[in-house]
Amino acid sequence: MSIKEGTSIGINNMFDSRNGLHIGKNVCFSDNVTIWTMHHDYNDIHFATKGGAVIIQDFVWVGCNVIILPGVTIGEGAVIASGSVVTKSIDPYTVVGGIPAKKIAERKKQIYQYRPADFYIHMD
Repeated sequence: MSIKEGTSIGINNMFDSRNGLHIGKNVCFSDNVTIWTMHHDYNDIHFATKGGAVIIQDFVWVGCNVIILPGVTIGEGAVIASGSVVTKSIDPYTVVGGIPAKKIAERKKQIYQYRPADFYIHMD
């Protein structure tokens, strides 16, 4: 697993990195996000595992209660709406939502001042 600088991770997230998980810079994960890099092949008589690395590029925003499945690449600046299940790769600056996640809008490309970790609240 690799996580670059400026990334913010909410509470109660589960990141499976058995097949590789690569998270870019300034990514924002809301709460209850689950990422899987491996699952079972239901057609295999031995219930074998399969999967692939998940790659999340820079400036992505992942909403609450999102599930990301194995082998997915999420392009730079993409937004995943809360409650979505991502089964396929997402193009850069695309807003997706639903089950399975589908394109619902496009995001402006002028987000390079966005630093989600700057909004972190320190609890003393």
